[in-house]
Amino acid sequence: MENQNVLNEKEVRTINDQFVEFLKTKGIQAKFKLAFENMKESASLQHAEDVKAINEVKAKSAEENKEFVEFLHTKGLKAKVKLVIENIKKGALESNQKVKEQIEEAKHGYTPYTNVNAEVLNKEFNEFLKVKGLAGKYTVTIEEIK
Repeated sequence: MENQNVLNEKEVRTINDQFVEFLKTKGIQAKFKLAFENMKESASLQHAEDVKAINEVKAKSAEENKEFVEFLHTKGLKAKVKLVIENIKKGALESNQKVKEQIEEAKHGYTPYTNVNAEVLNKEFNEFLKVKGLAGKYTVTIEEIK
């Protein structure tokens, strides 16, 4: 909020300075010329900010979608088809490996809940209450049944 107020104060000062300059300018033609110069400067600054933001989004998108970007940069239909087939093969191999790993985990009885005990559950539930702002109002006590 403070940053926004500082920005607004800077904008107000800039606009005030431009308005004072506008008032001191003699003649209607000179006033219009000054106003259009100020608009042109503002538009060019906004354009530069927009270009920067768009380039950041493009870079992030290219990083997240490397395979698609590679596809777009590949020249020729034959090369594109070959790239798609390679990506399908790679995806199938990765899928097979993941399935094998899941089967092995299931065989060995691994579940994400193997290391759970009453102490861990107490801690996690009470941390959850702190996050929700209810720590002073509620507490959770878990006891193991034997």
